Amino acid sequence: MSPIDVYDENTTFVFTGGPESFWTVLFVLVAVGLFAAFLVKMIQHENHAYAQMINHEPVETGPAVEGEPPVF
Repeated sequence: MSPIDVYDENTTFVFTGGPESFWTVLFVLVAVGLFAAFLVKMIQHENHAYAQMINHEPVETGPAVEGEPPVF
């Protein structure tokens, strides 16, 4: 048995554009998209929080935490 015969009988997933790789590529694209969305949302929240702290306004309701002014 030559190495080529063994490779042809292989059933593992390979990024060759074959029918088995569609779900793998789709999963990777969805994972990268979700991670990018998480980063965008985190940056938006941090920018809002820093702007609230600079204006001496509470970032969220509740007791003051380190870095926030007390609520009067």
